[in-house]
Amino acid sequence: MKEIALKIGKPTPLTGIVATPKEIETDKPAVLILNSGIMHHVGACRLSVKIARQLARKGVLNIRFDLSGIGDSAPRAGTASFHETAINEITEVMDYLEQKRGIKKFIAYGLCSGADAAYDIALADERIVGIAQIDPYCYRTWSWYVRHYGPKVFKLRAWLNAIKVRTVEKKDSLGFSKSVPEENLEMPSYIREFPSRESVATGMQSLVKRGVHVYSLFTGGQSEILNHQSQFKQSLAAVDFRGLLTVDYVPDMDHIITAPALQAYTRDTICEWVFDQCRPA
Repeated sequence: MKEIALKIGKPTPLTGIVATPKEIETDKPAVLILNSGIMHHVGACRLSVKIARQLARKGVLNIRFDLSGIGDSAPRAGTASFHETAINEITEVMDYLEQKRGIKKFIAYGLCSGADAAYDIALADERIVGIAQIDPYCYRTWSWYVRHYGPKVFKLRAWLNAIKVRTVEKKDSLGFSKSVPEENLEMPSYIREFPSRESVATGMQSLVKRGVHVYSLFTGGQSEILNHQSQFKQSLAAVDFRGLLTVDYVPDMDHIITAPALQAYTRDTICEWVFDQCRPA
């Protein structure tokens, strides 16, 4: 396995690291490892590096790269939205690997906004045969409310805290407690917006129709939206996944996966899923 730094595209190139196995099998899909929010191509807690190297050691070519304006890729001129530019730039990278390495099939992997970009490019380009997502789009169901609020109904402390929040503790217009010094507040620079449940259901159904495999890992860091492994499929009940969907839920895992043992679990689980997609039918 070797890693090579690349500059892809003109006039402002994207920067990427391609991890190449000893032998490149062009009939296998290559893996596109996408940015998470504004995190550069090493990934949260270096998870992207760990996944890339394990894939390459087992014979799967992959590339982790920065979209324009992130990490080592300079900004590009234009007024297109993030979703539009992401699709264009990921397509650029696929075109490059097809021209230079002869690879015509791809799997897109990402966490958070990277999961969103993986979904977007899968809809836009039929060369995508699989997507692996950490904390992708998901939606509350009635069972989420039962699991979330049910255990709290008979807990006095939960009721007292709810009353305190609503009547005692003063908050500013953004919902922050006024007891927190203003200089300690950090405003988010990236806001993730979910499309409607109906549009995602329609999109997922189109991917299934094409035979795209989907792996979705949910962490406890997204428990305000999902709190059970069965919920994702229930929330998209209109979609017949035809056995192409694999869902994992790890409630003890935080959103950026800081625990070393859970990083290893995530790396191994995603890589094994990718290897399954690379095996001959």
